[in-house]
Order: sequence, then structure tokens, then C-alpha cells
Amino acid sequence: MSIPYFKSQHYWEAFTQIFDSQWHCKRALLNRVKDDLFPNTSWNGLSSGHMEVINDMVQSMLYDVDRAFKETHQDYKTEDDELFIPYRSFKENVTEALKEAMAQHDEWCHPESSVYKNKNS
Repeated sequence: MSIPYFKSQHYWEAFTQIFDSQWHCKRALLNRVKDDLFPNTSWNGLSSGHMEVINDMVQSMLYDVDRAFKETHQDYKTEDDELFIPYRSFKENVTEALKEAMAQHDEWCHPESSVYKNKNS
């Protein structure tokens, strides 16, 4: 998603207020998980791998909590909530998409490969 061109300062301010609200919520959740897993540790004391795990945990939990909340508060449900798509990290989704693309590439460009032969045997 890209940031839209705003027709007025008012729209820009409305957009940034929503962003700020979402950021404060996300930051509070990230800090909550970090503090539970790594008490008395600052963000500077964590590796990028630790930070990625914390972010993935928060994202996964947000997805699960959103579904559970909507199950117990039906007035928040929408048509889209009937579709269940299990949460996976962005990295997992990209990795799977690349594997599928490479397999398709091999099938098209290298029909003599064993991968292609095994599929059609």
C-alpha cells in the first residue's frame, strides 16, 4: 500500500491520527511481549532475530485475538470474517511463493528435469 495523495491538510491529519493510534497500540503490544520474554532488557539489547520473533508473535496473537473477539462480540463480525486464512509471517508467505515460482520455472524451462518427470509419472 502506498500513502495516498491528500487533497487537503485535513485529510493528511486524519490519516496521521489513525496511523499514530495504530502505532501506539502496536508499540504497546510489542513492548508487552518483549518485557514478558526478556525482562529488564532494552530493545537495543536484542538481536534482529529476537525482534523478528517478537513481531511475529504479536502479529499472530493479534490475528487470533481478533478472531476470538469477533466470535464473542458478533456485532463486530463482517462478511470477510467468515473466511479463515491462517496467519503466517510475511517471510513464510514470500518463501512459499518463491518456491512455487521456481518449481513452475523449472517445469517450463527444464522439462527434462527429474522434478517434472516425477510429477508426471
